[in-house]
Amino acid sequence: MDDPFEDGVGSVVTTSVDRYDEVAVAITSAVATATELSPLELPPLSDIGVDPEALDVLFHPSHDPSRRFSFQYAGHLVSLFGDGTLTVHPLDE
Repeated sequence: MDDPFEDGVGSVVTTSVDRYDEVAVAITSAVATATELSPLELPPLSDIGVDPEALDVLFHPSHDPSRRFSFQYAGHLVSLFGDGTLTVHPLDE
């Protein structure tokens, strides 16, 4: 995937962590797209208990399809998959 795919406001964003040097950057970029905020407006992942360095070790580069990690961030469910896919779904309000 070249660019994050977004199918409308309040919808799912899908991208690949392989496009980025760091998994945390992929996450912040995808969530920024989903929320229509600047990445600088989002809290650091470490503020919500997610270790960016651990994500890099587990998911970049990784193509172990058995790996999956999901967490809530900025009103969205962020899911990382071992094949490099990253999805961002809005949480039901």
